[in-house]
Amino acid sequence: MALSNMLNDNLTIMKVNGDTFENVKGSVQKNKIIIQRSDILIEASDQILRKMSNGGTEEYEVVDPGFHEGIGSIKAGYQMEVKRAQKSIVGDVSEIKGSTLNNKVFIVHGHDDLAKVTLARFLDQVGLEPIILHEQASSSQTIIEKIESHSDVGYAIVLYTPCDTGAKEGNDPAPRARQNVVFEHGYFIGKLGRSKVAALVKGHIETPNDISGVVYIDLDDRGAWKMDVSKELAQAGFSIDLSKAI
Repeated sequence: MALSNMLNDNLTIMKVNGDTFENVKGSVQKNKIIIQRSDILIEASDQILRKMSNGGTEEYEVVDPGFHEGIGSIKAGYQMEVKRAQKSIVGDVSEIKGSTLNNKVFIVHGHDDLAKVTLARFLDQVGLEPIILHEQASSSQTIIEKIESHSDVGYAIVLYTPCDTGAKEGNDPAPRARQNVVFEHGYFIGKLGRSKVAALVKGHIETPNDISGVVYIDLDDRGAWKMDVSKELAQAGFSIDLSKAI
């Protein structure tokens, strides 16, 4: 039987740089994935998603790409060494067995509107509901009352963007996030627990150094942060369709 006739799995390849290749035919075996494509540069740490007929999705991480040139009738391609992700991803609705998971995600932000909108759009794409405070009705509430009113969420993501400057006395001012961002970060750690809060950091800015176990993710221009955020959300119990994340 020709190798091409054995490539019956439908794969999505998501590269670390944000590029995505869908509907790639391959064969998923134990700790190995075979594809006959030489037009895709696959590298270690790229993600492979296998869409199954039961609606589920398996996630793999590339350990060794294993590219081989074509020989005779055998086309060039990859025999990748892979490892399974911690979770299999099913569907695109956030839920936990036996209970429904709150799919609202509070976005803590400063003055960087582009970062805020980009994050909100990403959350929409993966089936979650972004909550942005200034878009909610005030109802004559103070800021802290408004935060409390809209803090019934399943997760919070904090945007540390260089919207302010500050320093210890005697030092030169350095970029830092707005002080409301730092305050709300601490608030949601207390409200939801550290496992339900992540922070996206843009550039080299000051972050709180007295909170251990806090997740900080680089808000890079390539979009690799989307994969990291998806993994954190999955670890927190959300079922994320990563094929929609890029």
